[in-house]
Amino acid sequence: MKNKYLLLPVLALLLGAPRAQAQNPESQVLKTYASPSVQGMGKSRGIIIGYERLPQFDIDSKSEDPRVGDGSGHVRRNNKFDVRAFGPVINKPQTKLILGLTYKYEEFEFGNITPSSYSLYENLQDKHLKSLGLQLAFLHSLNDRRFYLIRVKGELNGDYRQENIGISDFLKTTVDLAYGWKKTPDYAIGVGVEVGYTFGRQSIYPGILYNRTFNKQWGVESIFPANARVRYNMDEKTLFYAGYKIEGAAYTLRVKNPPLSEFGNVELRRTDFKGLVRAEREIYDFLWFAVEGGFRQYYRNRVFDDIGSQNELIKNDLAGTGYIGVELFAVPPRKLLKKHGGE
Repeated sequence: MKNKYLLLPVLALLLGAPRAQAQNPESQVLKTYASPSVQGMGKSRGIIIGYERLPQFDIDSKSEDPRVGDGSGHVRRNNKFDVRAFGPVINKPQTKLILGLTYKYEEFEFGNITPSSYSLYENLQDKHLKSLGLQLAFLHSLNDRRFYLIRVKGELNGDYRQENIGISDFLKTTVDLAYGWKKTPDYAIGVGVEVGYTFGRQSIYPGILYNRTFNKQWGVESIFPANARVRYNMDEKTLFYAGYKIEGAAYTLRVKNPPLSEFGNVELRRTDFKGLVRAEREIYDFLWFAVEGGFRQYYRNRVFDDIGSQNELIKNDLAGTGYIGVELFAVPPRKLLKKHGGE
């Protein structure tokens, strides 16, 4: 299943308290419902603003098509910016439906780009690779032990502008299905599948959810193999993480400069592996700040000659590099959580 890419914030919002509770008016006894969350996990997030930067790294490109040829270059920086917003459409103890809106863009800045530079680099230079997404996530608890999750997401991914956007050319869809068991308030496991783009091309990927808190300080949060991280709770306002994540994307590019312009639309697919450390800190009740850093090693970076094609046009070899990112995000205020039994 997908990583932080977008599933984790949705899961966080769906999870809320370790177990949702509803009061039986006849018995006045609180009934609990299962969820994937465990005690000690961070609070649910409603709005997230993030920025990530990868500094300089080299790139080598090879193509078996003689019209395209081989090339090499130097990326001065790779910037990523995203805004995500999540809100409940249905928010009952047993059933939650969350609507999510996302906007992201990624850009590459190459060094020494000229009209005679390699066509791919010239076409990517300072171009905004945008992603505009809409998703719905449905979590239902069957009882206090079992739950299932369904998420459907659509994204427009590419270098589109308002005047040239074609829905079918840029639309990428993802579906996540998961079924899980809440063993204890500190232990939840699950299995699932994703039909999505974690490894660049749309495929079916299995996933295993494993969330466990061992004591007041230590825990594990993972959706294997897409991501896994160890959590350290210094206190209720400060959390630290260490682990890895796999990120993937597929962008439609409308290239203008030859020789790539001969192909019209091409598709850039990438998959990266990141080792990371992360710190999150409350700065004011409902407002949190996070900083994350680590090392990015690409797994696959390819250009294909058409949308959805399996004909590889360019194979890119990217040097590994460090990265740094920051986030500002809003969580439910303590008064609201206490009112609904979240603390």
